[in-house]
Amino acid sequence: MKNSINFIMILFLISCSEPFKVPNNINSEPSNTFGAGDTTFLLLSPSWDDSYGLEKPTEISIAPDGRIFVADIGSNSIHVFNQDGSIPTGFNDLKTLKGVEGNLLYPVDVDIDNKMNVYFIDGSEIIYVWNQYWNEVGINQVLSSIKYKNRETGVDTILDVNSDLWYAIANDLGTDFLNDWELVETNFLNDNETINNLLNPHIFYDGKDDKNTFNDTYYMSDSSRFQGITSYQDQNNIFVVDDFGGANNQHRIIQINLKRHLLVELNTGDIVWAFKGEFGSTIKGYGTGAGTVHQPSSLDIDYQGNLYYTQSGDFFPVHMVVPNYSGDFAIFTSGFQPGVSDIMNPDQYIDPIDVAVDEDKNIYVVDQDQMQVKVFNSQGNFFKEIEYYTQEDSIKIMIKPVAIAVDKRGVVYVCDEGAKSIHRFKLSNSLDEDIIIDN
Repeated sequence: MKNSINFIMILFLISCSEPFKVPNNINSEPSNTFGAGDTTFLLLSPSWDDSYGLEKPTEISIAPDGRIFVADIGSNSIHVFNQDGSIPTGFNDLKTLKGVEGNLLYPVDVDIDNKMNVYFIDGSEIIYVWNQYWNEVGINQVLSSIKYKNRETGVDTILDVNSDLWYAIANDLGTDFLNDWELVETNFLNDNETINNLLNPHIFYDGKDDKNTFNDTYYMSDSSRFQGITSYQDQNNIFVVDDFGGANNQHRIIQINLKRHLLVELNTGDIVWAFKGEFGSTIKGYGTGAGTVHQPSSLDIDYQGNLYYTQSGDFFPVHMVVPNYSGDFAIFTSGFQPGVSDIMNPDQYIDPIDVAVDEDKNIYVVDQDQMQVKVFNSQGNFFKEIEYYTQEDSIKIMIKPVAIAVDKRGVVYVCDEGAKSIHRFKLSNSLDEDIIIDN
């Protein structure tokens, strides 16, 4: 279908966020800052075990609407739960995930941004995406081509939206291009193949793409091995940790920029952008000091854009880096210092494997070998340990904890790969009436 529309409105007045309203019935009271009145973390009942479909839960993330997403490499799936443990409908596309060639994918991490893009990685150089909102409302059609006329010569030209020139217009050229060219016509099509690709899990970023290998000058982008992913709600980028290693010590945090790719008309009538990922920069690289990276294993971000990560290399297992946007590009420096912040003391841990930060910037670190979670305040000072013993034989309930997330209510979710379970904890002085503790 051809439409005569104001293209400037589409290109420059459409924001980068698609419309999505978080349900009002989600309990989103922020957790409290830790203080003297806090007592202990209680285990909530029931734990979500293999009867919930879990096989080998590997990572966990909380969506803006409060749902819990669990990456499960055992079932090649991403499981989705409501806060009460019930399983919502509409997420079957995230079960038995497959790649472009039909090969099974093994998701090692998942994260959800405020556009309801569900990003996940499988330990390779690829980032996949699936949009929850688009699947709820459906896609009507996508932009196929535009016709424009040179203002000086009057010559008409048809531009395909898969061309490099379109990509440049959508992201870089903008109004400068429209000073010389006048839009004549836009062509939206009900292209089932393109629509189905956008609705299904698909590649968002590929380190082997020519543009990414070109932009990633000093490293082997095509050999990246992503181990953790996180997104920041107020910026058009996401972050991943790369643990490829090699002779060039390719241990780093990468910024992936969201680039406008396709214009999509939803069944609601809204016109939104579909994005693709493009290499932005290596924001932190290899080193052994505070705020450097060596064999990273996880990544999280707080509401101020500070990044937190765990690593198994020398010398400090847990780091936080703070962005400074005052110059032409962001510079990240260490937010914690050895000898000052408890969280950087390597004697605290045996095998810290994952980190999460809550609404008040309290930090939670999973120590796999100690079978516990260590909790620190926003300054990196130690607060409390989360661990739970069975009443019968005083054995720790967590067998092999590997990942953690905290929702806006302050409920702590721990992936226990050994028990094929998700355990939930909450401070005893902040229990809600509808939360049941384990006896």
